Amino acid sequence: MRILFTAPFWSREVNSICRGAIYLGSKGHDILVITAQMTDSLKGKVSAPVHEIIGGTEFFRPYTNSKDLTWRPRLCWSEIQEKIDEFKPGVIFGFGDPFYRLPLLISRHFNVPLVMFLEYLRLDKFSLPFRGGGKIKKLSPKLYRFCANVFRSYLLRQCAAVMFSYYGDRSLASDIEPYCPLVRYVPWCTETDDKPVNVTRNRKTGIYIGSLAAFKNAAELVTAIPVILDRSETECFIVVGPGEYAPHIKQLAEQYGPRLLYIESVSRPEAMRLLRSSGYGYTPVTDCGLGFIGDCWGTGTPLITTHELDGFLRNGVDALVADGAQDLPEKINAVLNSDEMFLSLQQGGYKRYKSNYTARAVGEAYLKVLREVKGMSQHIRK
Repeated sequence: MRILFTAPFWSREVNSICRGAIYLGSKGHDILVITAQMTDSLKGKVSAPVHEIIGGTEFFRPYTNSKDLTWRPRLCWSEIQEKIDEFKPGVIFGFGDPFYRLPLLISRHFNVPLVMFLEYLRLDKFSLPFRGGGKIKKLSPKLYRFCANVFRSYLLRQCAAVMFSYYGDRSLASDIEPYCPLVRYVPWCTETDDKPVNVTRNRKTGIYIGSLAAFKNAAELVTAIPVILDRSETECFIVVGPGEYAPHIKQLAEQYGPRLLYIESVSRPEAMRLLRSSGYGYTPVTDCGLGFIGDCWGTGTPLITTHELDGFLRNGVDALVADGAQDLPEKINAVLNSDEMFLSLQQGGYKRYKSNYTARAVGEAYLKVLREVKGMSQHIRK
């Protein structure tokens, strides 16, 4: 199968999500990824070469940065046309909201079926097709939902299939089917690779890796850190990530000294090393953060949360769910002091990771949907 992927910024060294495409290339499919050379994200300001081939998957990066690809897709249109004319894709796989402009443009111009990958289906997470949507959401949520519904309906009608990765939105698939009948839940790829031999785990170190933003419920993280450090047996807590709550974390770091380590950004290999050397991961997220959760599972790091994420987490199996920040010390101490519980959470999380979140598992899920699209296209032609 000849598959064209589009994404804002993909690099094997930075993004676990691109590993599903690389897996398909390693299995003999012809894969072309069109993406950008640079981005400014959780991993910091990172870059990748204009052209590279990894495991049979070709990465073509004509855009200087991810913002150009997102908002100005025609900026490199002549180069993209030439590349696609040569590649001749059978299907386009676009990631996703709000990066829909480029795959939509390609699909229309080359008359190729479009599969869109979205993190969420829900309207309050759906972007509007213009800048300033955040202000509208804040000032008038009802108006925002109305506009998001109109735009979502339009965009979905352009797609042969839609995939989404947030478990809690599975019940919304029926709302999407009138616009796009092929709607499938596919987990986010969090391939972590094998454990390096030289990493030692400190059971009394906790860690959070992710954006320090309101939508990640970072306000709870600011509240929880003093509770964790003052009332649990945690000796050191590590926070990695940029965002609006970073100044609050920095103030806490000044207060707690070496017991609280704040790092604005790290490479993905370093993030995996930090996770493998920590005793547990804690996240306050309410309906997102699947990357960090999958990374905890893949690295065998017991996960402690304060929210079940719409039933996504299995309390006592692949995570311990505390009853708010004040309950965290009891849950943390239970994991630190019980080898049986520590091992049980490690095994439960890793089992779920192997079944659903590896490059192989996600790549095969992509392939299943793409084959459905191909079958539908052949049926229509007949």
